Amino acid sequence: MGPGRTTTVKTVCRMCHGGCGALVELTDGVPTGISGDPENPTSHGYFCIKGKASLDLVSSPDRLRNPLVRTGPRGSGSFRPVGWEEALDQVARNLRNSMERFGPESVVFGQGTDRNYQEWVFRLANALGTPNVVGPAHVCFYPRVMASILTYGGFTFCDYAGDPEVALLWGSNKLNTHSDGVIGVGLMRALERGTRLVVVDPRRTRTARRADLHLQLRPGTDTALALGLVHLLIANGWYDAGFVARHTSGFDVLERHVRAYDPRTVAGITGLEPDLIETAARMYAQASRACIEAGTGLSQCDNAFDTHRTIAVLTALTGNLDAPGGDVIWDPMPIEGRRGFPRTDLLSEEQAAKRIGGTAHKVLSMTGWVAPADLQEAILSERPYRVSSMVVFGSNPLVSHENATATRAALAKLDFLAVADMFMTPSAKLADVVLPASSWLERDQIVEFNSYLAARQRVTTVEGARSDEEMIIGLAHRLGVGHHFYPSLEDALDAKLSGIGLTWRQFKEVGHLPNTKQYRKYADAGFRTRSGRVELAHRGLEAMGYDALPTFRPPPATTDELPFVMTSAHNLQFFNTEFRQLPTTAHRYREPRVTLHPRAAERLEVADGDQVEIYRDPDRPGVVMRAQVSDAVAPDVIVADAGWWYPDEDDIDAATRSSINRITDSDRRDPYMGSSMLRGVPVGLCRVADPQTEGGAHGRHPGH
Repeated sequence: MGPGRTTTVKTVCRMCHGGCGALVELTDGVPTGISGDPENPTSHGYFCIKGKASLDLVSSPDRLRNPLVRTGPRGSGSFRPVGWEEALDQVARNLRNSMERFGPESVVFGQGTDRNYQEWVFRLANALGTPNVVGPAHVCFYPRVMASILTYGGFTFCDYAGDPEVALLWGSNKLNTHSDGVIGVGLMRALERGTRLVVVDPRRTRTARRADLHLQLRPGTDTALALGLVHLLIANGWYDAGFVARHTSGFDVLERHVRAYDPRTVAGITGLEPDLIETAARMYAQASRACIEAGTGLSQCDNAFDTHRTIAVLTALTGNLDAPGGDVIWDPMPIEGRRGFPRTDLLSEEQAAKRIGGTAHKVLSMTGWVAPADLQEAILSERPYRVSSMVVFGSNPLVSHENATATRAALAKLDFLAVADMFMTPSAKLADVVLPASSWLERDQIVEFNSYLAARQRVTTVEGARSDEEMIIGLAHRLGVGHHFYPSLEDALDAKLSGIGLTWRQFKEVGHLPNTKQYRKYADAGFRTRSGRVELAHRGLEAMGYDALPTFRPPPATTDELPFVMTSAHNLQFFNTEFRQLPTTAHRYREPRVTLHPRAAERLEVADGDQVEIYRDPDRPGVVMRAQVSDAVAPDVIVADAGWWYPDEDDIDAATRSSINRITDSDRRDPYMGSSMLRGVPVGLCRVADPQTEGGAHGRHPGH
């Protein structure tokens, strides 16, 4: 038999939010190799270990390949396989029953990892009349999105191609992690061309080690630092007076507000030296071109929205807004994408007013999202109404949502739970119906980034799995709202592309369309705010009962019993809670780690590699991890791996024993977005007996 026929398909990776160009090699139609696409204008051939693990998804023996219906108690893992028609019929029947008994608002849709189907989930929710879509928006992208939109009417991205003189990375390990369509390669090339780098991060990351200046602040104090930088810009005249006069409102009240944030005061809050703060302010403000890359870590505390709002103010004060080498406002291409496809017009004002948490966290409610803690409370208390059913796409709430104890209790109380995922997660084990989802290699999608549109082409299939979009179309037709959708996925893709005059088949041939970048778009029509100016002081927020100006709320203090400040980070190998079972990503990283300073380790009698426990309550179980001793953190700070679970464990408690959300809660929350304290959390840490090395039962070290 002769050698197989080999072809190569260009596509776009979705193993994380980065969107790197990929080349998939097919032998007789079967994927046999994958690599970065050197012709991709954003990633330039870069391809990380997650991308290289993509083929593991196709061949994994752990993939879900049949819809499953629960046969035993919730959490037992006892299911029977059924066909797709029976599974979707059962999901639709339960949702219909819930809506008839308790109203459309009793149905909740959940989403986590966005494989480009977010707008589909919202379209289904809006069509059915439920205002409740829950997910990680409040601790991820949306505090930054809403701070930008409310301040200057749009969302920005760093213009690395415009050669910023200074790039300020705030809570972003850009050389290891990537946001949508903005790959670390762009930053790396800018650094090679001479861009100077300032990094704000409690940990000395790979990116921080490349920095000209590293501000290693205390976790949870970012807002104070940002307000301190605003103070220095104004006090020293390091701002663009012409831009401020012509294009902003509220400067005078802002100037009075930030007087309290002088360098010595901010130094006392952040743990930074005053001269370091002044140096950072001078480097950023006096650069001819400068941009700020704000990471999602800033969104994971009760200062989330105000931190991002203050950073937006910094961009505006320096005149770097929508400027070359600065922070450019995204102008979407004319397709039916994230703005139009959700069809918010289908949800009546009466139903929108029923959104859970809508009156408590009004800015988050404007986005259409519900915060998990608000949902937990509503399910458990049955206030403001009964929440009966939930369908979850691409999320593992037991691990990813704050306060895992409350999350589990809430999921257990639901009358019906369906989960769509590629693998059997701890959350899926609690479901009544489990739907096997396809990977990015098994679906056709339009990739919408700030710099381009691209075709993500299906190159293979896994028998039994379906895309989330296909599931949603199937449910929509069963629930009587199919007329708001399409007969097939290809029909939907054709409709989404109609604004640029292409069909899906034509677009696949084109493959990639660049989005022309335009600067200073405000010059002709102003900013897309109510005043047409940048709102340094936001009167609309004030009318909603909030502060017109960003404020700093001090993080909770450490104590003798809880002497460490915990922050967290995702490992390069994984994407949020995903890929723990893939050989390529997991073979060198089988257990989670917590980084602590050598002085802390010596005091606690902890050696590198010891098993340790992180806890919030000395009298209750904590989270078990391996110690990693390093001076990359301050002596009173620890950095824990986030999103961890053990796929080989059948028992849910055993599988989630290292999830840090077992020790997070929702006691302190951002008033705008409902963001919970996942960073800047006071904790204790101790060594525990390791059954693998000490032969003892699990327990805290006697020295604790």
